[in-house]
Amino acid sequence: MKKDRAKKNSDLKPYTIFSYNTIHLLKKDKIRFYYALKGRDGKTGVVKQYQITQLGRTVLLVPQKYAIPVEDFLKYWKCKYRSREAFLRD
Repeated sequence: MKKDRAKKNSDLKPYTIFSYNTIHLLKKDKIRFYYALKGRDGKTGVVKQYQITQLGRTVLLVPQKYAIPVEDFLKYWKCKYRSREAFLRD
């Protein structure tokens, strides 16, 4: 039983969940923000670069090793955000 629990815990990977808002951005800046986030083609932005899973419109699941660059990205855009650590199985 302890071996099963230890194996399950070793499968867990660290992530950070960011929730943010863009209410402060002008419409043209929101467009620029989303282009930076997802790329103009919807595939090549920060989401792709840092292997982010978008859980909702303003919620990002980020592998822990990319949490600081994503936080810097949100700070650059002056977005208010909250972050929470999570451990998930792939």
